[in-house]
Amino acid sequence: MNKKNDGDLELNAAPKKLEAILEQMVATIDEGREQIYSIADEARAECTQLQTELAELRYETAATITEVELFEREEKQARVRLMQVSQDFDAYTEEDIEEAYKKAREAQIKLFTLREKERQLRQRRDDLERHLQRVESIARRAERLVERINVVFKMLAGNVDTITGQLEESYKKQQLGVWLIHAQEEERRRVSRELHDGPAQNLANIVMRLELMERLWDRDQKRVKKELANLKDTVRQNLADIRCIIFDLRPMALDDLGLVPALKRYLADYSDKYEMDIDFLFYGEERRLDLAREVAVFRMIQEAITNVRKHAGTDRAQVKLEIAPENIIVIVRDRGFGFDVDKVRGQRRESFGLLGMQERVGLFGGEFKVKSTVGQGTKVIIEVPVKGEGKGDG
Repeated sequence: MNKKNDGDLELNAAPKKLEAILEQMVATIDEGREQIYSIADEARAECTQLQTELAELRYETAATITEVELFEREEKQARVRLMQVSQDFDAYTEEDIEEAYKKAREAQIKLFTLREKERQLRQRRDDLERHLQRVESIARRAERLVERINVVFKMLAGNVDTITGQLEESYKKQQLGVWLIHAQEEERRRVSRELHDGPAQNLANIVMRLELMERLWDRDQKRVKKELANLKDTVRQNLADIRCIIFDLRPMALDDLGLVPALKRYLADYSDKYEMDIDFLFYGEERRLDLAREVAVFRMIQEAITNVRKHAGTDRAQVKLEIAPENIIVIVRDRGFGFDVDKVRGQRRESFGLLGMQERVGLFGGEFKVKSTVGQGTKVIIEVPVKGEGKGDG
């Protein structure tokens, strides 16, 4: 009897030991992730400081180049004056000749000094640009590593209960909540990085160029007009970048008009942007659904089309959307390279996009399938139950 009880204790202890080991692994991964976060944040902070220094150095270099151009003209005038004096000694006094020689000599020395300053500034600027590129590369690698570790962390943390069979439903919900928080933070980091690397740098460049034009206004208005023309293009591009970021964050058409109009606009813009031929087909009743389902379906189609562009080796795709009374059916098809589905699912790095879509579908109790054959293309099938939502909407 005692032996049986001892055996039961050992069997009960084994899952708990395994659970403890897995939890320790998760904690270790989480600690390493925070350290990499710190490295990425420090690198980004250094990037910001270097960008400020580089903007100041570029401004100083541009101002010096302008000063060199001005002194080149003055030095040339001094040489011409010296030649005139030297060719006609009878027409000028000794003081005139001495003064012309002195001014020519001083102009040469000043021009030499300014050219040396320009050379040193250019060298410093080039060195700083190379250093900034290295630091930005470190920051990007650290951020990519964090993203990969986050996926591993999420997968491992989410499978603890499956492996041990001992975790309660409340623990699952808690882990899902933690994952959602991390996903939100990652999205905020992405948006922050896009704003920093795009519009923020462009605005800093605009300010610097405006200051340069202010200095050149009384000297070289032709160059100022040219700079203004270039500046308008920069502002237009900056506005386009900001609009892209806003649309990626939340397509306003999705809130205002619903899933079908938002998809039509998105796929049309995507086709123009990446020169793709995307055929969109819609079946069923065009009606509003609950926002969570509309967002989920929209994001999954985004992911599927992005996979076609990046991996399928084709510029043509077809998106079919059907809103039936009981479910939503999405089929995204391409005639590209195709792949071995089982092999790709076994490669963690390559299967994260598929896993993300499968998890989104799973949250709504739906089904997710991928059918692909090498050389014949790929078909992604998504089915999400509607459960009667939105039936009263037109």
